[in-house]
Amino acid sequence: MLTQPILPAPPERVSVLGLPLHLSPDYAQWWRSRPQAGTHIITLNAEMAMLAERTPELAQILHRADLIVPDGAGVIFYLRLRRKKQRRCPGIELAAQLIEELGRDPQPRTLVFFGAAPGVADTAAQRWRSRFPRLTIHAQHGYLNPQEQGDFAQQLAQWQPDLILVGLGVPRQEYWITQHRHYCPHATWIGIGGSFDIWAGTKQRAPRWLRENHLEWLYRLYQEPWRWRRMLVLPHFAWRSLWP
Repeated sequence: MLTQPILPAPPERVSVLGLPLHLSPDYAQWWRSRPQAGTHIITLNAEMAMLAERTPELAQILHRADLIVPDGAGVIFYLRLRRKKQRRCPGIELAAQLIEELGRDPQPRTLVFFGAAPGVADTAAQRWRSRFPRLTIHAQHGYLNPQEQGDFAQQLAQWQPDLILVGLGVPRQEYWITQHRHYCPHATWIGIGGSFDIWAGTKQRAPRWLRENHLEWLYRLYQEPWRWRRMLVLPHFAWRSLWP
């Protein structure tokens, strides 16, 4: 009889407005200890937390995820108020770390970049291939009709990649991952928002001094002023952090 491998326990789990969050100084180390275990990683920020409060389907996905990391400054603020020491873990940096890990692996590894506008994921994939030529990276933009979605799912099942990065925005990317995980049960899946645009050079990430002072959200608002309505949840989240 075949026995299932014993998987390592996830990092310490805490609650952020009733949603799970894992604390760790090195999330990649935990991921490394789960070869082909099948992992859904979610990067939590204040906007997602407030959306999950009024969207039960998204809240359920968060509770079922294998690893939830603190992506946003608001989440770090919430933790510090409760004397929890944790560094911010931006999704773009965690995804890059996992790509680099796979790129250095002597075994051939396969990745999928899915999302963003036509051409963006391709450019991002090409830049990563130039750094790690051993990687096989399949890139697909996020503007697919229903027939193309079905064809792409079948391709995923054929490729069986090690890492699948999905850049469709919150919460669409989380829903899409949940609906398609069964096609690649041993893969690691991460929703990474607009990271493909950063890697492709179509958008710029905030300067380091803004990131280190938890003001990356302000730079994104400067680049994308249409996001101002979505940013209104930030003071609400801060208020809830003080008086949950």
